[in-house]
Amino acid sequence: MSFLDQLQAWYYQNRMVVCIVGVIIMILVALLMFFQHPSANESEDEKQSLVETPSQQSTSTLHQRAADKQQPFPIIVDIKGAVKRPNTYKMMSDDRVKQLLDRAIPLPSADLSQINLAEKLIDQKMIRIPAKGEQNSINATVTTATSPSSTNTTTEPINLNIAQLSDLTTVPGIGPAKAAAILTYRDEKGQFQSVEELKEVKGIGDKTYENLKSYFTV
Repeated sequence: MSFLDQLQAWYYQNRMVVCIVGVIIMILVALLMFFQHPSANESEDEKQSLVETPSQQSTSTLHQRAADKQQPFPIIVDIKGAVKRPNTYKMMSDDRVKQLLDRAIPLPSADLSQINLAEKLIDQKMIRIPAKGEQNSINATVTTATSPSSTNTTTEPINLNIAQLSDLTTVPGIGPAKAAAILTYRDEKGQFQSVEELKEVKGIGDKTYENLKSYFTV
């Protein structure tokens, strides 16, 4: 009997054992491959984690920076006029005119109806509290009589960064609504960088701006 015949005879006698050993080997190989290579889902999760983590950290950093920018900081404000304690005061950037007046103490003669108590304070700003019967204006108005029937009035430009409601409403074409819109814009956006920025204020278009620009400065 040849070797091949002997091998074939042995296989028929032990084929059950051979099958079992083969199955065991296949299981071992499968387990080895499984533990060496993570599943597709696990691999995808790891990739997603690697992608999201820097983004989440970046978002957290941006939020922290935004919070830092919103932190109030010290400012110096000057107050004059009908107050008991006219002086320069160290305030915080989120303080209002009302808080400054609480420290300066208005006189009984002070006309607070001309003052926007809710207005935010601005660094290096001078606030003048008018007395009753006195017009509150930071602008010097010179009136020269040229004849009994004619009057020439010259008004200096109004500084948009320190003007109050009563100052703005002295400009032709600006009523209380537009004046309030200008103050709201200044409170939200900060100081005006140019007079042309007025066009960003709600209700002031190009045509209105052309009529108003000569009345203002920054």
